[in-house]
Amino acid sequence: MGIRVTVVEDDEVLRNAICEAVADDARLELVGQYRDAEGFLERVAIDGPEVVIMDIGLPGIDGVTAMRKVKAKLPEVQFLVSTVQDDDDHLYQAICSGATGYLVKGAAPEQVVDAVCDMHAGGSPMSPGIARRVIKALAVQHTPAPEIGQLTERERQVLDQLAQGYRYKEIAVRLSVSVDTVRTHVRNLYEKLHVSSRTDALNKLYPR
Repeated sequence: MGIRVTVVEDDEVLRNAICEAVADDARLELVGQYRDAEGFLERVAIDGPEVVIMDIGLPGIDGVTAMRKVKAKLPEVQFLVSTVQDDDDHLYQAICSGATGYLVKGAAPEQVVDAVCDMHAGGSPMSPGIARRVIKALAVQHTPAPEIGQLTERERQVLDQLAQGYRYKEIAVRLSVSVDTVRTHVRNLYEKLHVSSRTDALNKLYPR
C-alpha cells in the first residue's frame, strides 16, 4: 500500500494532472479528489488520507479554514499547500493552520508527487522562493536555540542548505553526498532539535 493521498483543487485541469501523477506513482495511492472544501470535509475521515494536496483559493470554504478544521480532529493528516497565493499573509496563515509543505502552482505534477514523498518521510518541502521568504522573516529574530550547538558540522551544513530553500536532491549535489545520506542527517538533526519539520527546525535556528 502506498501513501494515501487526497487532492483538493478547484481547477479541473490541474486537479486531473495531479491526480494522474499520483495514481501513476507506485509510492502513492489516490484515495480522494475534490473541487471544493465542503466535499472534502464530508469525506476526509472516511477516505483516511495521510497527505492532502490542498489549494488555498477554493470557492466557499477556503483551504486554510479547511486545514484548521481537519487538524483539530485529525492532527496526523499532513497538508501540502499548492496555490498561486504566495503572498506573506496567505503563506503564514497556511503554515500556522498546519501546512507541512508549501508549493506555488507552476510546479510540475511530478514535483508535487516528490514533495508528497519527501513530506511523508519527515521533510517539509517548500518552493525555494517561499523558503527564502520564511528565512528572511525569521532572520530578524534573536540567537539560535541551544540545541543547535549539539549538531555536527555536517548536520549544520544540511540545516543551512534547508534554510536556503534547497530540496534533498539539490543538497546532495551541493554537498557531494547521496540523497539517503542527506535524509539520515535530516532525521538526526530533527531528533537532536526535538522537531518534526523543516519549519520547526528553522524556528530553532532563528527563534522568535
